[in-house]
Amino acid sequence: MRISDTIAYLVTRRRGAMWMAIGALTAASLVVLVTRMRLDTEVLNLLPKGFESVEGLKVYNRDFAQVRELTFALRCAPEDADKLEEFAPLFAQRLREQPWCTRVLAGAPIETPDGIRDLQSIALPLLLNLEPQAFDQTIAILEPTRIRDRLHRLHQEIEAGSPRPEMELSLDPLGVIGPALKPFAENASIQEEQPLASSDRTMRVFLVVTNQPTIGAFDCQRLMEKVKAFRQTATAGWEGGKLEVLVTGRSAYVAEISLSMRHDIVITLLGSILLVGGVFYAGFRRWLPLLGMGFSLLLCCLIALAAGLLIFGELNMVTVGFCAILIGLGVDFAILVFGRYQQTRDDGLNYEEAVRDAVSNLGRAIFFGALTTAVGFLALLLARSGGFTQLGVLIAIGISFAGVLMLTVFFLFLPRRAPLFRHDWIFSTVKSYVSWTVRNPTPMLWIATPLLLALTALALSPRPRLLFDVSTHSMEPKSSDAGYALQTIMAKMPTRWEPVIGIVRAQNPQELHDAWQKIAAHWSELQAAGKIKSFSTPAALALSPARLTSNRLRLQAIDFNAARQALQTSLVSEGFSPATFAPAFTLLDQLQRAPDPAAPIPDWRTQLAPSSSWWFLVDRYFAHDPLLTTGFVTTNAPVETQDQKQMLRNELPVAEIPMSLSGWSFTLTDLVPWSRHQLIFISTLMAIFDASLLAFLYRDWRLWLIQLATLALAIGAMIASMKLLHIPLNLLNVLAFRLVLAIGVDYGIYVLLVWQRATKLEHDVAGVVKPVLLAGLTAICGFGSLGFANNPTLSGLGVACAIGLSWSLAATLFFTLPAAAAVEPKIWREEEVSSRRSS
Repeated sequence: MRISDTIAYLVTRRRGAMWMAIGALTAASLVVLVTRMRLDTEVLNLLPKGFESVEGLKVYNRDFAQVRELTFALRCAPEDADKLEEFAPLFAQRLREQPWCTRVLAGAPIETPDGIRDLQSIALPLLLNLEPQAFDQTIAILEPTRIRDRLHRLHQEIEAGSPRPEMELSLDPLGVIGPALKPFAENASIQEEQPLASSDRTMRVFLVVTNQPTIGAFDCQRLMEKVKAFRQTATAGWEGGKLEVLVTGRSAYVAEISLSMRHDIVITLLGSILLVGGVFYAGFRRWLPLLGMGFSLLLCCLIALAAGLLIFGELNMVTVGFCAILIGLGVDFAILVFGRYQQTRDDGLNYEEAVRDAVSNLGRAIFFGALTTAVGFLALLLARSGGFTQLGVLIAIGISFAGVLMLTVFFLFLPRRAPLFRHDWIFSTVKSYVSWTVRNPTPMLWIATPLLLALTALALSPRPRLLFDVSTHSMEPKSSDAGYALQTIMAKMPTRWEPVIGIVRAQNPQELHDAWQKIAAHWSELQAAGKIKSFSTPAALALSPARLTSNRLRLQAIDFNAARQALQTSLVSEGFSPATFAPAFTLLDQLQRAPDPAAPIPDWRTQLAPSSSWWFLVDRYFAHDPLLTTGFVTTNAPVETQDQKQMLRNELPVAEIPMSLSGWSFTLTDLVPWSRHQLIFISTLMAIFDASLLAFLYRDWRLWLIQLATLALAIGAMIASMKLLHIPLNLLNVLAFRLVLAIGVDYGIYVLLVWQRATKLEHDVAGVVKPVLLAGLTAICGFGSLGFANNPTLSGLGVACAIGLSWSLAATLFFTLPAAAAVEPKIWREEEVSSRRSS
């Protein structure tokens, strides 16, 4: 029994069994959906795998505490700059009082009493970590004579009215903390590298670390709800004009992205359903087929979604758009099937015969149409992007089920009685066009061919250029408050452009220390040569066990009792308060115990209080694993070109030290060659697949060449349109070209396969052109609905595909059809009958 006979038998005589199977499939899919639904809001998962820079970003975002950091900014009018200076401490205090806040950085830690005390608490390990020569020079300050001379000199300077000696004594009473902190201070210039106030004094920045349990979507949403409530009351007491409170950071982006995913699912799905349903009803004006189409498509989406969750475990932000795409593509099959079914019913066939005829005549075309579309989307696996891999697999599964369901389940919704004939203005218009075009194809070819060739020439021309956006803004959600805040801060503080990150993982503390000493020396040479603007490393905090042991032994030569006696005597003679110098006596006690191997050296990480502002600096360098560290290089200009990236890749690493270079700007620039590879090489592979499939299908070199020319001209017109409309390509919507090749070829397949076997102009050719027209419009609507998405990646992909499919449809109708009529003219059966009657 043929497949068409089996389907007709099941649909007409085993409807109960069909509905039971549908119910079981639906129930199983719903169970998977309810029990396993998880959304992945990580934007980095959209980037391709296998790139060191991408993996470095993932490591930095996953393993470093800075991911829980929020940046607040206050912006006022220029005339309120003085009031902002007065209001900033109050705002910082209100931040510290929030239950979701762990610590706040509102200024340089060295300028606060707590910051000074914290530095004094970690002085011992940093002192013991000095190079031998620097350590000897530093501990020589503890000689009694030098202690007395130093305190006497500072006392005289204080009496002379200088404020510097008082600051020096509060930070470093003995004079040994300064040298110990010198390597640390050289890399701790937060105000210089990350200014907390704009040069015009109209903006103040506050860094906040939150206590949210995870960086997951729901925890970020809950945190940002609390932040939103805080912002509403944070400006209480402000007496100036408008004061803008800005917030950005990873948690803010994750909350926005996860909420926009919900918006994108609803708006794209509803938009696609309304647009596609409207096109279908306008074409056939039947409610039951429309209902059957909608049910079948939603079932396809449900099955594909359940399959995706079983395969991947969670779905990425781009994947949420697959329903809108699938509806726009799957409806093609419904339109083709119902168009043929309605034709046969008009010809007098009964319900079962019409089902059999539709499956028999269109099953092959639908199979190959689903195959090319599925292969096109499965080709997204070659992009090595997690999000687009999921999108490709889900749509490939969905479109395969759409082909099956439209040839089975869809018929269950069609009435057994023949529908009443209604005037079909779309078919009448299509029939008139087809009749004119195929009988006299030359005029249409003279119109369409020059236009398509001109657009293709424009696409190949270097002017105007096709815009290619590799900035971080191309990855941000539309209307993003976090994105607006970041752009505003960057505009006010242009020195805050993102640095290049160097990630180093060591096997032990000594290896970590040695690595960063070599890296710091090398980067210092690059800075002196003008190749980089500045850098900072954790070299001062990467302690060397060998140095600690060596320097502890050197302390045995110091007479600490004499040093303590000299300090006490000098304090009395110079009139200083002994209580003020309590940290100095504590440090002397620690140094005296240090030579004893049984006395542990305090870990500087345990000495810093959790609320210490110095953690903002430490967390930049050290991950949760203290052997995983980063250094930062500020370039002379933002990294935007391949030359800049290549220079950094060649110059920054140090021989025999494994280092991963990363950073957002560096990574996006690093991915430009990959993106161009996707545009050219992978699209070429898709074109080769299409060409091979078409050769197998048509087995007529003339129709094969026509179809290839159609694809080439459609892609050329697509590129020209994007140039003229100033629609940029980005790192991910370049994937649209392969999708247009995969989907656009279907229209030509439907038309040319029918053309090869056509005997009746009205019944065969016009009968398939109308469904192709409607199918193209629904696919355009499906992708076009993605343009309403907040996610720019999803929106850009949808707009690019909609433009490409529009030209594919136009090229099929206005070039493929008349070209086929020109190279393979036919004598239509209606003409033969009429000539016989006249004779």
